[in-house]
Amino acid sequence: MRLVLASLCVLGLPACTGLIAGPETSSVTPAPVSRDSAWVRARRAATAEAITIDVADSLKGRIVGTRYSDPKAKVGAATSCRLKLTLQVKGDPSRSELGSTSRWLASEQMGDTASKVCDKERTEVLARISQTVSPPPQ
Repeated sequence: MRLVLASLCVLGLPACTGLIAGPETSSVTPAPVSRDSAWVRARRAATAEAITIDVADSLKGRIVGTRYSDPKAKVGAATSCRLKLTLQVKGDPSRSELGSTSRWLASEQMGDTASKVCDKERTEVLARISQTVSPPPQ
């Protein structure tokens, strides 16, 4: 039993790190730009959101990253939420779509407020990325 638990902790499961995890959510947003342009915009937006890029594969249209919590953030602040994010850009030279899969993680100290605070932060970050990829018409 100890070996199993130790193996799970090595994998970085939230229960072993003092973190709680929110549900994984997915969405797809259409963009009236080429696939290449959408990928460049998505990467720029992720970088602007202080997301550490783990995988940036322009050929497959994939960006995987983490926005780590601010070490100076007070418990309960939106910046104390960690965000795990995968962006997938698909499309052709005239249209594309931006798919995202994301999840938040927060300190166990945030308790019941983590769900509300971190989910709101995750939603806002994804909205800003989406708006960068496909800005509203002027």
